[in-house]
Amino acid sequence: MPESNALMRILVVEDNPADQVVLEGLLWKTRLPIHQITRASSNAEADAWLKKEKPSLILLDLSLPDSVGIDSFKHINRVAPAIPIIVLTGLSDMDTALETMAAGAQDYLVKGEFDEKLLSKSIQYSIERKRNLENMRVSNERYNIVVQATSDAVWEMNLDNQSVLWVGDNFKKTFGYDLVDVYVDAADWVNKIHPEDRERVQTSITDAYSKTGSPYWKEEYRFLKADGSYAYVLDRGYILYENDRPIRMIGAMQDITERKESAEKILLSEKRYRSLFYYNPMAIFIWDLQTQQILEVNDMAVKEYGYSREEFLQLTLWDLRSPEHYAKLKQFIEHIASALEMDSGGTWEHMTKTGERIFMNVYSHRLQYNGKDAVMAIAQNVTAKLLLEKKLEEERLIKQKEIAEAVINTQETERHDISRELHDNVNQQLTVAMMYIASAEKKQVPGSEQLRQSADYILHAIEEIRRLSKGLVTPLIKDFGLVKAIESVLEDVQAVKEMKIEFLFDTFFEDDIHYDFKLSLFRIVQEQVNNVLKHAQASTLKVELGRNQNSIYLSIYDNGVGFDASVQKKGIGLYNITSRVELFNGTISIHTAPTAGCAMHMSFPITQAIMRH
Repeated sequence: MPESNALMRILVVEDNPADQVVLEGLLWKTRLPIHQITRASSNAEADAWLKKEKPSLILLDLSLPDSVGIDSFKHINRVAPAIPIIVLTGLSDMDTALETMAAGAQDYLVKGEFDEKLLSKSIQYSIERKRNLENMRVSNERYNIVVQATSDAVWEMNLDNQSVLWVGDNFKKTFGYDLVDVYVDAADWVNKIHPEDRERVQTSITDAYSKTGSPYWKEEYRFLKADGSYAYVLDRGYILYENDRPIRMIGAMQDITERKESAEKILLSEKRYRSLFYYNPMAIFIWDLQTQQILEVNDMAVKEYGYSREEFLQLTLWDLRSPEHYAKLKQFIEHIASALEMDSGGTWEHMTKTGERIFMNVYSHRLQYNGKDAVMAIAQNVTAKLLLEKKLEEERLIKQKEIAEAVINTQETERHDISRELHDNVNQQLTVAMMYIASAEKKQVPGSEQLRQSADYILHAIEEIRRLSKGLVTPLIKDFGLVKAIESVLEDVQAVKEMKIEFLFDTFFEDDIHYDFKLSLFRIVQEQVNNVLKHAQASTLKVELGRNQNSIYLSIYDNGVGFDASVQKKGIGLYNITSRVELFNGTISIHTAPTAGCAMHMSFPITQAIMRH
């Protein structure tokens, strides 16, 4: 423990600014007697500071710009051998932890898996342990710090007297034995290994410390629990040598029963699943999560993709994709490798041996296959289904456009017929009536009020019929163009209502545009302007018509009362507008709300349907 009156000076060797800030914050939260915290982002920067200063403690990240892994620790330890070092890493790698601790690190903490309490405890123990280097056996407290960062059961084996020390509570929690911080005969541990696995495990341990060069040992086996059941475990150890003689082995045992049993249920080597796999009506293949190598395929996969089984096993997942989909595939691999989700599904475009592109609906599941992290993909060919859906959608759109075109053409025909009827019949009859009234006026006493009023009403009716006829047919478009026709509409609006009107068309030219499209644009303007007159109570109106290299756009703005788009979207006026927009593959956006005015924007791609042939 640090002396009560001693003020600590801590050096943090970390190249990530965000991690620096988090770590510094946790250090201050420990309420330890800290006088100074100094940051270094590399070994070189740390060296320069250590030449001038002597800290109480060093917190060291193993991944630095100028060194990686245990080399980072060895370098700092060589420069400052008398200073206690706590190793920080972002990887839950027990092998690295054991190796650095065996090389002299005082503790090992996993980033993101410790708080200020654990950090405080680690610092205090690290300083005390460094102060008592003569004690060669690492104290139970030292291992408890490591154990708290993992769920593994940590152990130490004395190879001289063949005794085993179980460290911390995880051994009891995981396997049920009340053996914590107590040495037992190694034979007790060996006897708890499943009889079918025992000889293999014993041989592998002996081979590990009998050989020189590699201090690592790792095995999977079944271990007897206190309740009489067996747990699948992944056991890893690191061998410590003294004068080239193995003396101790430090390790960690992880319960992988759940993962193992889950994997075994779908392992294709089991008889009950073999036929389901190989003769499944859907394509199934298993690929290595690390290398993306194809590890196994079934008969349907061979049939769907055109490769033989032997050819398939030489491929990677990338060989089934076209280059334009590599970015999406990389993202998917990273996603499923993150272990955030064990399962994933989606539709992918794959490539066969002949280069044919097919669409596969793929369900992917994480599993263990022959000791490897792998993914089983179950794929159903939905190419025909998607093509049919696409064809049906195209036919639906064509039919929809045909209906819209028919409706619009019918409307225009009706407009023309009504206009002609008004002009040829009603207007003519009113004109004749007007002539009779004029003749009668000459025969009556001058100043006959009834005849004068009748004449006024008929004149008004004639003017109204002319106005209606003008709205129903648009000779201005054919004679003078769309711009002039819109200007005429806006002039009529100006004549009946005091309103600020602005029409912008500087970027628009129409000589090469088809009449039908110009007529639709005119009807859209006419419809929306009438809506503004009838309902908007607006004082300003702005129409903008423009054109660029790829599209023609039309925007209509007003500052009126606006409306609730969800209520009005089914109105006949808006339907007529949207139908004309969709007829020419355009898009429309309407921004409005009660009291907020209305902004309507339409854009049309320049296609053959728009251009004059």
